[in-house]
Amino acid sequence: MEIVLQKIETIKELEKMSQLEQKVWGASSIPVHQTLTSAKNGGIVIGAYIGEQMVGFVYSFPGYKNGEVYLCSHMLGIDQEFRNQGIGYRLKMKQAEEAITLGYRKIRWTYDPLESRNGNLNIAKLGAICSEYIENCYGEMDDDLNKNLPSDRFNVEWLVSSPYLDYRHRMFADLKLDKEQVLLDWMERESGYPEAVWKSNCWEMFRNQPVLFVPVPVNFQELKEKDYGLALDWRYKTREIFVRLFAEGWAVAHVYRELNEPVQYYVLIKRNQLPL
Repeated sequence: MEIVLQKIETIKELEKMSQLEQKVWGASSIPVHQTLTSAKNGGIVIGAYIGEQMVGFVYSFPGYKNGEVYLCSHMLGIDQEFRNQGIGYRLKMKQAEEAITLGYRKIRWTYDPLESRNGNLNIAKLGAICSEYIENCYGEMDDDLNKNLPSDRFNVEWLVSSPYLDYRHRMFADLKLDKEQVLLDWMERESGYPEAVWKSNCWEMFRNQPVLFVPVPVNFQELKEKDYGLALDWRYKTREIFVRLFAEGWAVAHVYRELNEPVQYYVLIKRNQLPL
């Protein structure tokens, strides 16, 4: 089964993307006239195909903020039948290749920090970093993945032309979990789902640590379906943690997981310590 990636900008292929978008999110899709305009004006749209079937896509358009031009990667979707095959990673790497060709040095996008699979792809595999948390970024959303919770997001940046992407592997090669550096505790309920637990001294202890760890659930969508109150508790507690840490100059730069634990950890270091 060969998966082929190709840049797309025709109405026919963008209509396929629209259909897949509806299938993935269970909600109305971006109008084709909008995606077509983006694709023809500095945006990058890439499809992943098996034969004629589109099984994944990434959609992006030009962004501008504070005097800086970057590529805004708005949406990445994979057909559920073809997930866990590395298609998302390949799409992002192809996106970076095309972005560099067009002269972009940075790609930015948002994602839900409680979606551990996305965190692993975006931070651990791709090497994006995050030092901005947006509370209820998109307001109330009614699609299958986002409904019933505040749409909080990490706003990440991927420095596609930076030597940091190679250097970071050495930075975290010997990383080990230190309980003294875990800012938010957790305990496993009888249901098997983790519950976030405040540390009594969390805000005092973090200031003198070179590295911090913040846990998030591994299977957040399943947890949300089975225990909405617990999911909401994770949202509010991690929101408070990240908003404060980012204001103190910390940045998420890696993801750490120990086998058989129902959580994985975001790894934070001071942004000014990153070789960006």
